[in-house]
Amino acid sequence: RIHQMDFFDLPLPNSKQSLEIDTFSTSTTKSSLLSKSKPPYDCIVNSMVINCVTTPSKRGRMLSMCYHQLRPGGVLFLILPKLCLTQSKHMSRKYLEEILREGIGFEILNDGKRESPKLAFFVLRRPLDGGDDSCDV
Repeated sequence: RIHQMDFFDLPLPNSKQSLEIDTFSTSTTKSSLLSKSKPPYDCIVNSMVINCVTTPSKRGRMLSMCYHQLRPGGVLFLILPKLCLTQSKHMSRKYLEEILREGIGFEILNDGKRESPKLAFFVLRRPLDGGDDSCDV
């Protein structure tokens, strides 16, 4: 089942709020799936989204939320315009990889080498041991 949602509306897996999935539609609303404090997703696709988030702090929060919504061993497919890494004064591929590894805790599975003429692709995994959950969201 595929769901479309705004991660900023999701509670963290260990919060008292939870998520309920309507089994008769593709809509997702808050209420009961997360009650066991277990991250609910094996895979998240974030394609051409992060570049539309307005501030660096919100982009960091979005990546952190993706990390916390993945089960240990879960995978995030991150796709963004290559120009965001090559034409920015404040961001580069190397710096983004450092943020993803050191700041958030992801493992980069494809070593950041996948790209097309216009897109950069990252395959990121939450470590099986869960990594460091101390990252603020």
